[in-house]
Amino acid sequence: MLTVLVEVIMSVFIANFKASKHRIINIIVKGVLIAIVMFLLVLFSDISRGKETTVLLNIVLALAIGLVISIVVFFIEKFFDYIDKK
Repeated sequence: MLTVLVEVIMSVFIANFKASKHRIINIIVKGVLIAIVMFLLVLFSDISRGKETTVLLNIVLALAIGLVISIVVFFIEKFFDYIDKK
């Protein structure tokens, strides 16, 4: 489902976008989408608890974790591609 969302978003920017041909862009956009969702969850969680929140810290943490997740997804895909080629 995340791939479909990425393909829809990227098709606005790149005409005839095919996720299978642009794997790196696909993985980066997935990481950014995960980061945005995580940022919104933390922000609304803090607001609902009545806690003071540092928006800049939340953005940095969300982007860092989104980057880590996208790198992990990239290596998992590379690993399964390597297994499929054997």
